[in-house]
Amino acid sequence: MKRNRLTLGGLGIAATVLTSGALADTVSSSQAHVYVIVNSNVSVGILDANKQLSPVQIGTTTADVGFSVEANQQTLTLGVAATDLYKGGDPTNTDVTPLKVDESLGATISPTNANPTDGASNVAQFVSDITVNGMHGRRTNNIPFESSQNGRFGQDVHVHLGWRQTDPVQPLGKYSGYVLLYTALLGKNGGTQ
Repeated sequence: MKRNRLTLGGLGIAATVLTSGALADTVSSSQAHVYVIVNSNVSVGILDANKQLSPVQIGTTTADVGFSVEANQQTLTLGVAATDLYKGGDPTNTDVTPLKVDESLGATISPTNANPTDGASNVAQFVSDITVNGMHGRRTNNIPFESSQNGRFGQDVHVHLGWRQTDPVQPLGKYSGYVLLYTALLGKNGGTQ
Protein backbone atom coordinates (compact mmCIF):
# COMPACT_ATOMS: atom_id res chain seq x y z
CA MET A 1 0.00 0.00 0.00
CA LYS A 2 1.30 3.43 -0.94
CA ARG A 3 1.08 6.58 1.16
CA ASN A 4 0.61 9.81 -0.72
CA ARG A 5 0.71 13.23 0.88
CA LEU A 6 -1.69 15.76 -0.53
CA THR A 7 -1.68 19.52 0.08
CA LEU A 8 -4.83 21.45 -0.79
CA GLY A 9 -4.38 24.79 -2.49
CA GLY A 10 -2.04 26.48 -0.07
CA LEU A 11 -4.40 26.20 2.85
CA GLY A 12 -1.95 24.28 4.86
CA ILE A 13 -4.21 21.31 5.02
CA ALA A 14 -2.51 18.04 4.54
CA ALA A 15 -4.10 14.64 4.25
CA THR A 16 -2.67 11.22 3.96
CA VAL A 17 -4.39 9.04 1.43
CA LEU A 18 -3.96 5.33 1.47
CA THR A 19 -4.33 3.81 -1.93
CA SER A 20 -4.19 0.32 -3.21
CA GLY A 21 -3.74 -0.87 -6.70
CA ALA A 22 -7.51 -0.69 -7.55
CA LEU A 23 -9.53 2.52 -7.20
CA ALA A 24 -13.11 1.31 -8.22
CA ASP A 25 -15.60 -0.81 -6.23
CA THR A 26 -16.82 -3.90 -8.04
CA VAL A 27 -19.91 -4.55 -5.86
CA SER A 28 -22.23 -2.12 -4.11
CA SER A 29 -25.73 -1.97 -2.62
CA SER A 30 -28.18 0.34 -0.96
CA GLN A 31 -31.61 -0.08 0.55
CA ALA A 32 -34.95 1.69 0.42
CA HIS A 33 -37.79 1.28 2.90
CA VAL A 34 -41.11 0.46 1.18
CA TYR A 35 -44.58 0.20 2.68
CA VAL A 36 -48.20 -0.14 1.69
CA ILE A 37 -51.42 0.85 3.43
CA VAL A 38 -54.15 -1.79 3.30
CA ASN A 39 -57.46 0.02 2.85
CA SER A 40 -60.77 -1.07 4.31
CA ASN A 41 -62.76 -3.27 1.98
CA VAL A 42 -65.87 -5.43 1.91
CA SER A 43 -67.41 -7.78 -0.64
CA VAL A 44 -70.63 -9.77 -0.87
CA GLY A 45 -71.09 -13.03 -2.75
CA ILE A 46 -74.14 -15.21 -3.29
CA LEU A 47 -74.41 -18.80 -2.01
CA ASP A 48 -77.82 -19.53 -3.56
CA ALA A 49 -77.87 -18.08 -7.08
CA ASN A 50 -81.19 -19.77 -7.91
CA LYS A 51 -83.36 -20.51 -4.91
CA GLN A 52 -86.60 -22.43 -5.46
CA LEU A 53 -89.31 -21.59 -2.92
CA SER A 54 -91.99 -23.93 -1.66
CA PRO A 55 -95.12 -23.91 -3.83
CA VAL A 56 -97.90 -21.64 -2.59
CA GLN A 57 -101.62 -21.55 -3.23
CA ILE A 58 -102.86 -18.96 -0.75
CA GLY A 59 -100.74 -17.43 1.99
CA THR A 60 -97.07 -16.65 2.46
CA THR A 61 -94.12 -18.44 0.94
CA THR A 62 -90.74 -17.87 2.59
CA ALA A 63 -87.11 -18.19 1.62
CA ASP A 64 -83.77 -18.47 3.35
CA VAL A 65 -81.21 -16.96 0.98
CA GLY A 66 -77.49 -17.37 1.66
CA PHE A 67 -74.76 -14.82 1.04
CA SER A 68 -71.06 -14.67 1.87
CA VAL A 69 -69.59 -11.46 3.30
CA GLU A 70 -65.84 -10.77 3.52
CA ALA A 71 -64.46 -7.62 5.16
CA ASN A 72 -61.14 -6.73 6.73
CA GLN A 73 -62.78 -5.14 9.74
CA GLN A 74 -65.26 -6.61 12.18
CA THR A 75 -68.08 -4.05 12.30
CA LEU A 76 -70.40 -3.31 9.38
CA THR A 77 -74.04 -2.76 8.50
CA LEU A 78 -76.30 -5.24 6.74
CA GLY A 79 -79.57 -4.49 4.97
CA VAL A 80 -81.84 -6.32 2.52
CA ALA A 81 -83.88 -5.57 -0.57
CA ALA A 82 -86.38 -7.87 -2.23
CA THR A 83 -88.46 -7.49 -5.35
CA ASP A 84 -91.99 -8.68 -5.84
CA LEU A 85 -92.21 -12.01 -7.70
CA TYR A 86 -93.38 -11.64 -11.31
CA LYS A 87 -94.93 -14.38 -13.47
CA GLY A 88 -92.27 -15.53 -15.89
CA GLY A 89 -89.88 -13.01 -14.32
CA ASP A 90 -91.52 -10.36 -16.53
CA PRO A 91 -92.19 -7.04 -14.79
CA THR A 92 -93.74 -5.59 -17.97
CA ASN A 93 -96.67 -8.05 -17.90
CA THR A 94 -99.51 -6.00 -16.40
CA ASP A 95 -102.08 -8.79 -16.90
CA VAL A 96 -100.85 -10.80 -13.88
CA THR A 97 -100.45 -9.30 -10.41
CA PRO A 98 -97.04 -10.09 -8.88
CA LEU A 99 -96.65 -11.72 -5.47
CA LYS A 100 -95.82 -8.88 -3.08
CA VAL A 101 -93.00 -8.84 -0.51
CA ASP A 102 -94.54 -9.71 2.88
CA GLU A 103 -93.52 -6.60 4.78
CA SER A 104 -95.08 -7.86 8.02
CA LEU A 105 -92.30 -10.50 8.32
CA GLY A 106 -89.46 -8.06 7.82
CA ALA A 107 -86.15 -9.63 6.82
CA THR A 108 -84.29 -11.65 9.43
CA ILE A 109 -80.53 -11.26 8.93
CA SER A 110 -78.48 -14.08 10.49
CA PRO A 111 -74.67 -14.02 10.16
CA THR A 112 -72.87 -17.19 11.28
CA ASN A 113 -70.53 -15.43 13.76
CA ALA A 114 -71.87 -11.94 14.41
CA ASN A 115 -74.56 -10.15 16.39
CA PRO A 116 -76.28 -6.78 16.08
CA THR A 117 -74.51 -4.08 18.08
CA ASP A 118 -76.07 -2.26 21.05
CA GLY A 119 -78.66 -5.01 21.60
CA ALA A 120 -80.49 -4.25 18.34
CA SER A 121 -82.81 -6.76 16.69
CA ASN A 122 -81.58 -8.74 13.69
CA VAL A 123 -84.96 -8.30 11.98
CA ALA A 124 -84.79 -5.45 9.47
CA GLN A 125 -88.00 -3.62 8.54
CA PHE A 126 -88.95 -2.71 4.98
CA VAL A 127 -88.87 1.09 4.76
CA SER A 128 -88.57 2.22 1.13
CA ASP A 129 -89.31 1.34 -2.49
CA ILE A 130 -86.64 0.17 -4.93
CA THR A 131 -86.46 -1.05 -8.50
CA VAL A 132 -84.19 -3.94 -9.53
CA ASN A 133 -84.02 -4.95 -13.19
CA GLY A 134 -87.36 -3.25 -13.79
CA MET A 135 -89.02 -5.05 -10.85
CA HIS A 136 -90.63 -3.15 -7.99
CA GLY A 137 -89.40 -4.09 -4.55
CA ARG A 138 -88.80 -2.96 -1.00
CA ARG A 139 -85.61 -2.03 0.89
CA THR A 140 -85.01 -2.48 4.64
CA ASN A 141 -83.21 -0.37 7.17
CA ASN A 142 -79.55 -1.21 7.83
CA ILE A 143 -78.54 -2.97 11.05
CA PRO A 144 -75.00 -2.67 12.48
CA PHE A 145 -73.34 -6.04 13.23
CA GLU A 146 -70.09 -6.93 14.98
CA SER A 147 -68.24 -10.13 14.14
CA SER A 148 -66.82 -12.40 16.84
CA GLN A 149 -63.83 -12.99 14.56
CA ASN A 150 -60.55 -11.28 15.33
CA GLY A 151 -60.56 -7.96 13.45
CA ARG A 152 -62.48 -9.16 10.40
CA PHE A 153 -65.90 -10.21 9.14
CA GLY A 154 -65.64 -13.32 6.96
CA GLN A 155 -68.74 -15.49 7.11
CA ASP A 156 -72.02 -16.61 5.63
CA VAL A 157 -75.10 -14.45 6.16
CA HIS A 158 -78.59 -15.94 5.76
CA VAL A 159 -81.67 -13.83 5.09
CA HIS A 160 -85.18 -15.07 5.87
CA LEU A 161 -88.12 -13.26 4.22
CA GLY A 162 -91.40 -13.95 2.45
CA TRP A 163 -93.97 -13.06 -0.24
CA ARG A 164 -97.79 -13.01 -0.03
CA GLN A 165 -100.17 -14.74 -2.42
CA THR A 166 -103.72 -13.53 -1.72
CA ASP A 167 -105.59 -14.20 -4.97
CA PRO A 168 -107.48 -17.54 -5.00
CA VAL A 169 -107.39 -17.58 -8.81
CA GLN A 170 -103.76 -16.47 -9.28
CA PRO A 171 -102.55 -17.88 -12.63
CA LEU A 172 -100.34 -20.95 -12.41
CA GLY A 173 -96.69 -20.58 -13.26
CA LYS A 174 -93.22 -19.71 -12.16
CA TYR A 175 -92.95 -16.32 -10.41
CA SER A 176 -89.50 -14.89 -9.84
CA GLY A 177 -87.63 -11.87 -8.55
CA TYR A 178 -84.52 -10.89 -6.61
CA VAL A 179 -83.16 -10.69 -3.06
CA LEU A 180 -80.17 -8.43 -2.40
CA LEU A 181 -77.90 -8.06 0.63
CA TYR A 182 -76.35 -4.62 1.18
CA THR A 183 -73.34 -3.99 3.39
CA ALA A 184 -71.24 -1.00 4.38
CA LEU A 185 -68.22 -0.75 6.65
CA LEU A 186 -68.63 1.25 9.83
CA GLY A 187 -66.17 4.01 10.59
CA LYS A 188 -64.62 4.82 13.96
CA ASN A 189 -67.61 6.92 15.03
CA GLY A 190 -70.22 4.39 13.87
CA GLY A 191 -71.01 6.04 10.53
CA THR A 192 -70.58 4.20 7.26
CA GLN A 193 -67.37 4.73 5.28
